Amino acid sequence: MDNDSSTSLPFEDEYKGYEIYVEPNPDQHNEGFSWSISKNDECLDSGLEFDIKMAIDAARKAADNYESKSN
Repeated sequence: MDNDSSTSLPFEDEYKGYEIYVEPNPDQHNEGFSWSISKNDECLDSGLEFDIKMAIDAARKAADNYESKSN
């Protein structure tokens, strides 16, 4: 698992008006990183990826999908 030490966890960012949140998988028996996107305090999508970069990329892709649906 690629654990980029330059990315502090939990990772929080705003991307195109969506809040992105990434943290280590809360399931202690499985590796990975949990991600979610939200807007106006509503969780819109979430998932699990093997490394931090993949989790951030997946969250941004999900935000892009929501943005394209709203346009």
